[in-house]
Amino acid sequence: MGFYNRNEFFCGFVKVKVSDTYQVLVVGAGPTGLAAACALSSYGIRCRVVERRTEPSKLSRAVGIFPCTIKRLVNVGVPNIFESEAMQLCKVQYLQAGRPLLFLDNRGAAYKEYVGLGLPQNRTEEILRDFLLEKGISVEYGIAAVEIESSNCGAAVTLSDGSADNFDWVIAADGVHSTIREKLGISYPGKDLPQPWGVADVDIEGGWDPELVSVDVQKPGNQFTIVLPMEKQRLRVVATQPDALEALEYPLKISKVRSTGSFQISIRQAESYRFQRVLLIGDAAHCHSPVGAKGMNLGIADAIAAIDAIVEGRVDSYSVERHKIGAATIRKTEIIRRIFSSNSSVSKGFVRMLAKLIVTFPAARHAYIQNLTKL
Repeated sequence: MGFYNRNEFFCGFVKVKVSDTYQVLVVGAGPTGLAAACALSSYGIRCRVVERRTEPSKLSRAVGIFPCTIKRLVNVGVPNIFESEAMQLCKVQYLQAGRPLLFLDNRGAAYKEYVGLGLPQNRTEEILRDFLLEKGISVEYGIAAVEIESSNCGAAVTLSDGSADNFDWVIAADGVHSTIREKLGISYPGKDLPQPWGVADVDIEGGWDPELVSVDVQKPGNQFTIVLPMEKQRLRVVATQPDALEALEYPLKISKVRSTGSFQISIRQAESYRFQRVLLIGDAAHCHSPVGAKGMNLGIADAIAAIDAIVEGRVDSYSVERHKIGAATIRKTEIIRRIFSSNSSVSKGFVRMLAKLIVTFPAARHAYIQNLTKL
């Protein structure tokens, strides 16, 4: 968090006390917006959190949370309930069109800081909301930001309930279709992938190692599937085709299908993460494929970096630094997505060579595992 007094922060270039009037609006109450509110509360800064949804999400959505993300949240005061509840995803198997390619058992102290955890996003959000309630901050559901005018001194926001207020800063965490970003005219260039992806959330009757993530790459038709545990008897299945369960190459003893659906992948990044007194974070600033499970983790890192930047008086560097990190993440996830889905002989040979390298050389294995949850 840096060596800064949490009783002081910067308004422009002037250092002010927390006791002075200073208001921040957080738009969006997903994990990214909630993380921003948690960071603000750790500095004692007043904030409102509004969310267009009428109630908290009950969907599992993003399920991979990284140790570095948990550390960031703990640093702003959130209790570390995550590790006791989440599934330790210590084992990873890679299949190539259904055939065994690589198996990694990452249990042990050497990999503890790099092993991802499986936890439904709605539970992550609940932990963050509970922390905020203890700080006297509650999410205002059913309220959206519909208009915004920003200057170098503050931002005026009109809300969907007809009210309007002025804020020193606005944190836009309102997703891919961000109203704040669109109203401010910040471009969001990129592309949409033509093929819809499928997702399923299922309960099983056993027969699956709750520490195992399975990735089946380079299947016919440029497809791949991912299976990831969320609870001991609960799995997330993602596939690069609309029906995720149909894409599985191996049977699962499914006792209950909690949800299924399809979604479109967009690969985009905002031209700038800052417009005067507005900072973009999370999907409002960038989006990419779920390969690598970095989306929510990157958004939470944005959130805490944005609040640190406000407090430390370096909001200009926030946009430059986070844009660079976001661009690098998009680039890496796209490279992996393309390699995983490619059926070319060159790509297949490269994957086999990489797998052999990781198995043969401990340094290569350690570097690979470290990179899995690195942001």
